[in-house]
Amino acid sequence: MAEPGEPLTERELEILRYVATGASNKEIAHRLHISTNTVKVHLRNIFTKLEVVSRTEATMVAVRQGWVAVPEVRTVNEGAEEIVPEARPAPTAAAAIPAPEPPLPWYRRVVLVAGAFIAVIAAALAWPRPTPSAPPAAGLLPSRSEAAATIAGRSAESRWVERAQMPTRRAWLAATPWERRLLAIGGETPEGVTDAVEIYDPNTDSWTRGAPKPTPAAYIGAAVLGGQVFVPGGCTADGTALSVLEVYNPAADTWTTAAPLPHPLCGYALAVHGDRLYLFGGTDGQRYLDTVYIYDPQTNRWEEQSAMPVAQALAAAAPLGDNIYVVGGYRAGQEQTTCAVYNPERNTWSACPSLTLPRGGLGLIPFGGQLYAVGGGGWGGYLGFNERYDPAQALWMPVETPLLGGWQGAGVALVNLAIYAVGGYSDDYLSLTLAFEPLPFRIFIPATER
Repeated sequence: MAEPGEPLTERELEILRYVATGASNKEIAHRLHISTNTVKVHLRNIFTKLEVVSRTEATMVAVRQGWVAVPEVRTVNEGAEEIVPEARPAPTAAAAIPAPEPPLPWYRRVVLVAGAFIAVIAAALAWPRPTPSAPPAAGLLPSRSEAAATIAGRSAESRWVERAQMPTRRAWLAATPWERRLLAIGGETPEGVTDAVEIYDPNTDSWTRGAPKPTPAAYIGAAVLGGQVFVPGGCTADGTALSVLEVYNPAADTWTTAAPLPHPLCGYALAVHGDRLYLFGGTDGQRYLDTVYIYDPQTNRWEEQSAMPVAQALAAAAPLGDNIYVVGGYRAGQEQTTCAVYNPERNTWSACPSLTLPRGGLGLIPFGGQLYAVGGGGWGGYLGFNERYDPAQALWMPVETPLLGGWQGAGVALVNLAIYAVGGYSDDYLSLTLAFEPLPFRIFIPATER
């Protein structure tokens, strides 16, 4: 992966020279006979290596370093010839620059500019305006319009493998493993909040449908206890937070209800530790919460525990050893880098190293004694990689991502020693099913005859 200060490759220098001419990603891709997504990957690497955040800054660095030629242009100033340098990128040998047309008289240029301005204003006034959808949870959770302007794209170098697409494209859904399969429940689609339940079988690389969730909801999580799938709370289509606890029996393909949440809640972080559910933070539609709720399926009761260090939504939680890690989050328009450790036995909190990038709406998977943070970026910055946490080193390290730029609200789960990420939002609602195997190989134990 690209590192700050690392030298640019020949291909990156070639792309940077085109950037200096003002060429778009599409134009660069056409000239170099590569895809626009590959151009985006190269640009991300260029920005990282040069430690810049825009095409303009990258061009300025290129001029200062002499990677882009700066020819001299002779102009006349009050009868005296004066040499004035003009910062203009040198064309490549293969690109022929036509001779410039003689400039139009100033009065014609004024008329043309005025006409173009009037045409733009008229077109803008006549353009049909879509009816904006209500932001969920009274604006405390991000709406589609808040996604970063950074264009998302596919990574050209990634171990993530694309599988059969999920039938319903959606984000802010719940995903959980069940008997070597993956369940995708609820979420938000282009048409609104859904009750869809779809089941993926990695062995056949196919999806089937389950009984719909009784209450359509988004910004939810799901977890399995005793063969039952528990789905607490969530947000409705109008942003109302729910307190319902619905329970799905995949074997019977039926739904029931259990004890409702003590308080309406959505956008929480959910984890299983031992034989109990743990819910962290979220929002009730009026404020961000720092609450911690524990659900015991044996007694069908909820209990409140020691509050989180910070009130926020859209964090992710996962058990690791005797603890539960709560990572990332979203608050007041900003993704968070926070990392906190909850000990269920002592009911106490401690700190852990912050994420490298701010992430909200991410997935967190424990695997091999480490944690994998997947997705959750694009509102306040550029998503360039996933992350892996090694508690022995107390360090977050980069891991490749299948999508660049922004990717929020995917359903993430561990199935058959592979991390699966389904759906999410990245410039649009997604139906992608992506699989990543952290281990470079698998161990097969041959059967022996008795």
